[in-house]
Amino acid sequence: MDNMDITLAILLVTLMLLHVLFCYRAITSHAHISNNKRWFWSGISLVMGPLGYYVFQNSLPLESLE
Repeated sequence: MDNMDITLAILLVTLMLLHVLFCYRAITSHAHISNNKRWFWSGISLVMGPLGYYVFQNSLPLESLE
């Protein structure tokens, strides 16, 4: 492997870790929402990473995030 392959592998692993961390944050959130919404939020966070996490969080009413 040359340096470009190693760099690409490290970047892909880091990106996957980022997606998993945002999925974990959605699952363990203290927002008062139903389990279906929580699992949906986790799923789009896992697939889309930070973008999915914050897009869904912005769609929640502010009362549920307190």
